[in-house]
Amino acid sequence: MKVLVWQTAYLGDVVLATSLLQNAVDIFGEYNVGFVGRPFIKDVLYGYPIELHPYNRSLKDSFNILKAIKGYDAVLSLHVSFRSALMLYLSGIKKRIGFDRSEGKFLYTDLIPYKEKGIHEIERNIKLLELLTSKKLNPKPPKLYLEEGIKDVVKKKFRLPHSFIAISPISNFFLKTWKLEHFIALSKSLDKPVIILSDRRLEAFDNIKNVLNLSGLTSLKEFLAVVSLSSLVIANDSSAIHIANAFGVKAISIYCATSASYGFYPTDGFYLEPKLYCHPCSINPKSCKTNTYQCLDFVKPEDVLEKVKTIHDLFI
Repeated sequence: MKVLVWQTAYLGDVVLATSLLQNAVDIFGEYNVGFVGRPFIKDVLYGYPIELHPYNRSLKDSFNILKAIKGYDAVLSLHVSFRSALMLYLSGIKKRIGFDRSEGKFLYTDLIPYKEKGIHEIERNIKLLELLTSKKLNPKPPKLYLEEGIKDVVKKKFRLPHSFIAISPISNFFLKTWKLEHFIALSKSLDKPVIILSDRRLEAFDNIKNVLNLSGLTSLKEFLAVVSLSSLVIANDSSAIHIANAFGVKAISIYCATSASYGFYPTDGFYLEPKLYCHPCSINPKSCKTNTYQCLDFVKPEDVLEKVKTIHDLFI
């Protein structure tokens, strides 16, 4: 049987999907599993013995993807958009398994209840595979691989210190983003080299003692390699947390509008979140329902520093 996994959401969602991928490859064999995702999957899923189908979601590429995936016997759709449901319906794949939260759930042949809270995303995703195999499965920890030699390349290129903490201060959603001033204060208070990582330049971290600002300066491959070399990652509710864990690196996640209860918390590490009457918002909030934005300021730098101290004994 050839099985396709469809996850066209964000980077962190794809990293978490590697849990299901590992199980699927174990069951169906190497190169009997395929994956459709955004073009970055070519870098993120390096080393997996699967068929990769990068999809930029343009009209032309949609037709190309439909042709490429017609040979699959079943598909597991981790994405809940109507576009995903429609594409898979048009593909002609006979067994189409998705979540009942999908905007196009009527286009699937089988549905799994989407439990929004109280379950980790990797446990949620594995239920799609359980339905296909009629077996109870244990989700594997997310895992990423790197091209040989790239760690040495980034060490030399960026003159990385032997040991450091990586901080990623960005998120795809404003209401998931802890205040930049808090990240700056935290980076100044850490008694260990700090590296700032971001896909866009953050000049506010320039000229801070003990801080190497690589924001906006790394490719995705280099970003992954730097994270893998870190001793700890501190970030918002974002992909950096899941990337760290996928390389066996502990992580501290700082929540703002969202919550660990939605299932995207670190599998190895800690998290902090607001204690407010209005908290949490939805999984991917677009606006503040109270118009106060208190959640962006609730967690303080000293709260994060206390968590860091429980992991490392090198801090003041």
